[in-house]
Amino acid sequence: MNIDRDKISSVVGQRIHDYRVRKKMSQESLAFAAGLHPAYLGSVERGEKCPSVETIYKISTGLKIPISELLDLDGDTAPTQTEALQRISAAMTGLTDEEAVRVAEVVEKMLSIKEEL
Repeated sequence: MNIDRDKISSVVGQRIHDYRVRKKMSQESLAFAAGLHPAYLGSVERGEKCPSVETIYKISTGLKIPISELLDLDGDTAPTQTEALQRISAAMTGLTDEEAVRVAEVVEKMLSIKEEL
């Protein structure tokens, strides 16, 4: 694939924007989570700036998605099982063992209900 810097900036910026909107995050909240200035994040989303790999990593961390989701220039931004598992793992951070087991039981119950339908 032959792709220039402007195209990469545009595609990566659009992917960041799409994930941020899907996660119902404001630019400001994502910028805070990634340790970036909101104006800089806005220019990245618009494709005006070409972020470093370190910056893309910070953004992916703020979005709680694998960095590969932002760098896969041929892929789409549909949610993946990997992203779902990372979101569950992140949501469970800080739970006690008992709470984590209860969450697992709820998920298992939801899946058994789905199978019954």
